Amino acid sequence: MTDLLVRPAPATEMIAAGLARPLRLGTRCTPKDATDAEFLAALDDPDVLMGVVGFHDGVWWLLAHAGDPLVLVPAVVTARPGGTPGAVERVLLPLDGTEEAARAVSETARLFHTAGIELVLLHVFDARTVPACWDQPAHAREAWEAEFRARFRFPFVPHPCPEITLCSGEPGEHVVEVAAREADLVVLGWSRRPAPDHARTVRAAVGAAAVPVMLIPVRSRLCSVTSDPVAAGE
Repeated sequence: MTDLLVRPAPATEMIAAGLARPLRLGTRCTPKDATDAEFLAALDDPDVLMGVVGFHDGVWWLLAHAGDPLVLVPAVVTARPGGTPGAVERVLLPLDGTEEAARAVSETARLFHTAGIELVLLHVFDARTVPACWDQPAHAREAWEAEFRARFRFPFVPHPCPEITLCSGEPGEHVVEVAAREADLVVLGWSRRPAPDHARTVRAAVGAAAVPVMLIPVRSRLCSVTSDPVAAGE
């Protein structure tokens, strides 16, 4: 698996180049008039690791049928403060606190870590998931982070000490907000169910993020999930 498959456009080609450099991958472009079915056929090539396409409403059919990761590129990519346009140097990994979510992005996290790309973890609490100890601010965050790192540092997130951003509220909104200031790319696992009652975080992220979003099907070659859990972006 050595290439990125690109649906050509100025923004997708820029992001593909920014991914290919640190990952030491080649790029290949489909014809500009290639259909979704033709793109999927090309994506099935064993030498293709992932696809890079522009985001638009019609891309959901492609997402639902692609067995390998797709990087969705907004029409206008806005670099984070201090970032370089088109470069991928910091990657945001939203995790919901379950092993299934971590497994969904684990191989991709390892790939980026090996390439020297910085990983930033995001966890969003809600009323159901806030730790019982959180009413003791002097110790709560330190204790929670130590436990979170212990569960997800190895084998799922290989970075020795990734930055962790904690938020409370709606996950999709926080993914968009944190990505704008912290990351060049967002990575989300998902189960390829684009129905309105599923993938709320995925829909919010790809619809509003100013940076590209990589969606990893739970059964892709870059995913170590062997069962059919709820993915990180669901």
